[in-house]
Amino acid sequence: MGLDRRSFISLVAGGVAGSLFTPVIWKTLDDVSIWTQNWPWIPRLQYGEELTVPALCKLGADAYGLKVKTIAGRPVAAEGNPDHPLSLGGICPLGAASVHLLYSPSRVKNPKLRDGSSFKDITWEEAEELLAGKIKEAGASMAMISGDETGSVTDVLSGLVGKAGSDKSFFMPGESAPAAAALAMLGGDGQVGYDIENANYVLMLGADALGSWGNVARNGKAFSASREKGVKFVYVGPAQNGTSAVADSWIPCAAGTEPVLALGIAAVIAGTNRDRSFWPGFASFAKFVQTSYPLDKVAEITGVSAATITGLAQELVRAGRPLVLTAAEAGQGLGAFELAAGMSLNMLLQRVNTVGGVRILPWAPKVVEAAADKKAMLANDLVAYLSTVADGGAEAPALLMVYGANPAYALPNLVKAQAAIDKAGFVVSFSSFMDETAAMADLIMPDSYAFERLDDAYSPYGSGQPNYTVAAPVIKPVFDTRPAGDVLLSVAAKAELDLGFETFEDVVKAKAEALGADFDEMVEGAVWVSEEFPAQDLALWTTPLQELAVAAQDGKTLALAPVLRLKIGSSKIAIPPFNTNAIRFDEMLGNDMYVLINAATAKNLGLKKDDAVKLASSGGECKARVRIFEGVMNDTVVAPLGLGHTAWDAFSSGKGDNVYKLLAADTETETGLSRFATVRVTVSKA
Repeated sequence: MGLDRRSFISLVAGGVAGSLFTPVIWKTLDDVSIWTQNWPWIPRLQYGEELTVPALCKLGADAYGLKVKTIAGRPVAAEGNPDHPLSLGGICPLGAASVHLLYSPSRVKNPKLRDGSSFKDITWEEAEELLAGKIKEAGASMAMISGDETGSVTDVLSGLVGKAGSDKSFFMPGESAPAAAALAMLGGDGQVGYDIENANYVLMLGADALGSWGNVARNGKAFSASREKGVKFVYVGPAQNGTSAVADSWIPCAAGTEPVLALGIAAVIAGTNRDRSFWPGFASFAKFVQTSYPLDKVAEITGVSAATITGLAQELVRAGRPLVLTAAEAGQGLGAFELAAGMSLNMLLQRVNTVGGVRILPWAPKVVEAAADKKAMLANDLVAYLSTVADGGAEAPALLMVYGANPAYALPNLVKAQAAIDKAGFVVSFSSFMDETAAMADLIMPDSYAFERLDDAYSPYGSGQPNYTVAAPVIKPVFDTRPAGDVLLSVAAKAELDLGFETFEDVVKAKAEALGADFDEMVEGAVWVSEEFPAQDLALWTTPLQELAVAAQDGKTLALAPVLRLKIGSSKIAIPPFNTNAIRFDEMLGNDMYVLINAATAKNLGLKKDDAVKLASSGGECKARVRIFEGVMNDTVVAPLGLGHTAWDAFSSGKGDNVYKLLAADTETETGLSRFATVRVTVSKA
């Protein structure tokens, strides 16, 4: 049997992308297996009944089903769940390492109260009474931050804050918020999803589908099946990566200008002879894109030739079921108008709410009455709020509660974010791990780890159809931890705030019932999936588009292309101990991380391989080493997110630098949303 180019690239790119979708690669790394078995905190092998039970992975930005193998009731390995619609048997690097994280030395093993510059151990009863008292004292002067957009614990926490009279409920930044705002600009309402499996041409404008964008495990399965279906994948971005390696083609495009390319392609399509004059808003839309984004201007901004732009437009028009994904390389930071550019292109191609296109999913039913609607929470801008608090423009909350998130590490305007957290009267962390936010907290009430608690997930961003997953505990808590959902309900009752439920299981049962799902079947592994999509009355130009802000080249700075590689963690998780040997020699030198530039850029800056450099922006500074890589555009530096931790454990702390320090947010004038996908930095010898 012959081996075509795409099959060959898929094979050799296994270390970059293929390893994300099968656990086999981890099993073949003998050195990792032997090394990890010698860690003193890893439990010794026991003999007993071997079972495989369903579970959830929520360690990245998405959530998907796993199968966890247990021996004598103890988890020993995780693999993809072929019966889960967002896994289909695939797994990401964090999922592959998930069992080891259960025993990680960075786990917080019991409640802790700040005692000067350190912490002292307290009982759960003391912790709950203390927090209940703080809630009564704070009244409406409280805020919450969640890193879980899919789960009902967020609803409980938001309900507690709402019941106390506060509207300060926030999610960590992601692409759900600008996508929802973009949909509203077109007259729609709901969660934005993408039916990748049923598209026959996928144009990924900055969407690192195999690295960080959307449902990564599911995306990998869609790529795998594409060879048999004849689907074409085209990746557009400033640098080669695992996604470009297995796509049919990579089109270099200046970092952060992919939405401009979307409007340039739209201008070409709008100028074709097809009669669209009867479409609401089409005339104004066509005039805007053709006037503001002619081919020569788009080519100059993006670095993509006019001929290539025209070719992409023609391929999209000819494809039977094209789909355009618009995203930031790091999966966050775009503004609503930038997401609207991609959404408008899909509308122009008549690919909204159709098979193989953009799908509009209904919002999850709200069962905790006092909780903020998810739509309202997505509209609350955490970056702007913390910056305003840090600058003295808003009063710091008397009580700040953080769940499933690490805002002291993973936010733009990081210095201001940390200052705002420090200003809060009393900070409570529900983290399972000693992350940077927990290290700043006054009280740590450690959430039981994913496999130790009941958990749920409703339609993570990127899902092609509505879905709901419930996962029962796989094992009893290893340490003295408690599920955050139950702790919050208990504390709310002690603070005399009635949220309508006594246990977190009651909350999940109510959500399942509202969806028409069978809770008992779901905890056994069944997944609720719906084919019902809310009707939408969309129209181009419902909200007039605006020209997108683009940072111009100045000969002194480089465009920063931050990338997220799940093997070194996410905004929630630091480097899993199990993954340390998966970091290649060309990704780190000792404790220094590499940033990537091409030879021409290096020559202009007077740099060579392994030079120590300093990257600086208005947000802050980072240190790194230089790696020369010709898969990066001119005027661009690629830097990895996920390193530079100051907390956690010896496997993560002090490794590399925190690129979030470079992400300086500005405000999208028309919407007020914070955007930080396009940042320019100086690069100089350290």
